[in-house]
Amino acid sequence: MSSRLLRPLLIVEFLFAVQVLSSFWAAVGGQYHLELMFWGWKLGLNLFAAMLIVAITACVATAESSLPRRVWVYAGLLLATCVVAGMVTYYYHLNEPSDEENDLRQDQTAAQSTSADALPDPARLLAAHHGLTGFAAKRRLELRHI
Repeated sequence: MSSRLLRPLLIVEFLFAVQVLSSFWAAVGGQYHLELMFWGWKLGLNLFAAMLIVAITACVATAESSLPRRVWVYAGLLLATCVVAGMVTYYYHLNEPSDEENDLRQDQTAAQSTSADALPDPARLLAAHHGLTGFAAKRRLELRHI
């Protein structure tokens, strides 16, 4: 195959390989773990694996008779890259925040967001001056006696 036609095909293969690898990693490792992961790991491992796939294809396409030794070296590096990706995913699986921590954080953020919005009366506008709270309207529950 001519190198003039081979280069654009390898570029297209690289782009497909990046997409397929990221989808495969999300399906196997779990999308939640990928969301927790540092973006550098995802980008670096995906691009390196896609580069190795394209290198294997280029070596096979330009080989005259049998497979060159470089194909086996690239295949070994691709396998090692997949193992590293699995180890990184497993690390993030072990160190993911627990459900209790997530619930506690959500409760804290909900309490912070509702405390500022809890005053529906004119006193909210003048909250910095505590002496002016007389402008607040009485609520029905405050008027009821026990």
